[in-house]
Amino acid sequence: MLPYVRRREHSASLRRFNAAIEGLAYSAPLASQAQLHALKPLSSTLSNEVCFFVSHATQPQLKHHVEVHLDHLLRAGLKVVLILNSELAPEHVVLEEQLLARLSGVYLRENVGFDFAAWAQVFALCQDTQNWTRLFLINDSIVGPLNTKHFDQLMARARGSDADVLGLTEVQAPQHHLQSYFLVLNASALRNPVTQRVFSRMLSLPCKSQVIDVYETRLTGTLKQHGLSCMALFPPLSNDRHSSDDTILRWNKLIESGFPYIKTSILDRYAGTGQLRGAVPAEFIPQPGVRLFQRG
Repeated sequence: MLPYVRRREHSASLRRFNAAIEGLAYSAPLASQAQLHALKPLSSTLSNEVCFFVSHATQPQLKHHVEVHLDHLLRAGLKVVLILNSELAPEHVVLEEQLLARLSGVYLRENVGFDFAAWAQVFALCQDTQNWTRLFLINDSIVGPLNTKHFDQLMARARGSDADVLGLTEVQAPQHHLQSYFLVLNASALRNPVTQRVFSRMLSLPCKSQVIDVYETRLTGTLKQHGLSCMALFPPLSNDRHSSDDTILRWNKLIESGFPYIKTSILDRYAGTGQLRGAVPAEFIPQPGVRLFQRG
């Protein structure tokens, strides 16, 4: 049985490798070539702390947990640009006027390339980042803040860190990397030419696994190679590199340690089981038959 399992794993890895090479070499377009519609153009005075928040929109209204998260980020003083990866027509998107007024830009983007391509395409629209102190890159695969105090503490730690690049958590396999659902590029990273190069060459890869293989797992190493320091605000809770994803495997202990979020995939998995009670506010627990983990 063991040789068979190894052959099967090798075949799966080979398929992923070949698909990634195909996309990188021949088929995947540049992220900047996706259709992009400005529901609210970028503010001409973007400065200080800027946030690109990506959400996969399947319905005209924003997901509830996205609205809550945006409100907390705005209250924290971030200039938030919302990017909706969607197949919806612009006229079908419904945004509350009060929220729209508080955002520093809103874009409806062709649903290709996932989060990295969306971040890259909007970054390309920003001609001057000299007045930016930090760039937050966040997506809607996390729900929260579950605890306002813990969120405030997280923001204080991010602002007080001297690391060039921050993530909330890190994973050791297949190689060490910061997880990309919440990244912070400090001024030193924004000024480094590698950041411009990474974003300008970003492709709209067709599969989530390819985005993970090509971008998420390799970004940390690339930045380190160019002299940038990278750090996770929540160190690993396990030394086992093959089961090091705390957001999935030790999510409850992570929350107990002050982590203010939970992955949507965990909510979907345990909704209705009672295991979320006490750890997650009731407003964030999906109703039966409703899935939050609709990513595109």
